[in-house]
Amino acid sequence: RTAVGCLLELAFKVAAGEVKNGFAVIRPPGHHAEESTAMGFCFFNSVAISAKLLQQRLSVG
Repeated sequence: RTAVGCLLELAFKVAAGEVKNGFAVIRPPGHHAEESTAMGFCFFNSVAISAKLLQQRLSVG
């Protein structure tokens, strides 16, 4: 959950124009997690969660 929170903070700061761009160095990276399956020590897909919240809250994408 901490990794997801870090990426969410970065994503919203970029979307708000507070920072120009960013790179999140987080563990676990989350890219192995699937919709209903945890894999590769990843329980949450950080990028998918961030993208979905940006779409919902800021009408992005």
